[in-house]
Amino acid sequence: MTDSRLTFAIDLARAAGQLAQRMRAAPGGLKVMPKGPQDFVTAADLAVEHLVSDRIASAFPKDGLLGEEDGLRPATGDGGLWIVDPIDGTTNFLRGLADWGVSIGYAGPDGLSHGVIFLPDLGDLASAGPGSRALLNDHPVRVSDRHMPDQTVVALGTSDREPLADYLARIDRLRRAGCEYRRAGAATVGLMGVISGRTEAYHEQALNIWDAAAGIVLARAAGGQAQHADLGSHLTKSCEVLVWNGKNNAIADLLLG
Repeated sequence: MTDSRLTFAIDLARAAGQLAQRMRAAPGGLKVMPKGPQDFVTAADLAVEHLVSDRIASAFPKDGLLGEEDGLRPATGDGGLWIVDPIDGTTNFLRGLADWGVSIGYAGPDGLSHGVIFLPDLGDLASAGPGSRALLNDHPVRVSDRHMPDQTVVALGTSDREPLADYLARIDRLRRAGCEYRRAGAATVGLMGVISGRTEAYHEQALNIWDAAAGIVLARAAGGQAQHADLGSHLTKSCEVLVWNGKNNAIADLLLG
């Protein structure tokens, strides 16, 4: 049976990513506005979120939307909640780097249930709905089977919401255990690494829900595990998120320590 919300989210993620690419390529297509140190919003972020908002309101009028740029539009009646980052990794995006993405998650009465991540410049789209396997570019995908620390690659995220000392301590613990680490500058890219089996874990100490929702759904659908705050708390503040392949809890202990 076709899942109408999942099909809708896949089509919407593609449309959002393609709009962002067109705006970046057009002469004068990006107006950049600073939000904080090394934190920017572009005209494309705003245009993509408006596209997403309009299409959700048209297709599922009872559903609410939480977006990075425009905040919360509450659901009505028995509607669910879409959780969207229109362009995750804006700094990478505006500088022409490939590590950025569109994240679309959905939460119904039983919690997070649908997730789509689209990395337009890399050509990767991952999707999962209730009870379904995770797909990457329409093919089933699973997390990595690697479990030994000296075979493990961990993707890390950080921001000015985390003390630098805490971030450096995480790196030190990983390196002492024999793990490798990477930082892409976009949670969508780090999460896609776990979903696809390219890395074993993604961890960020203070991650916003719009960056995490889709990836949490996808990681579980790909056979992995996720540890995060309850949805009610995470909707109002950044929280610690760990997504990993679940093969060695010692890796989780290193990151959460």
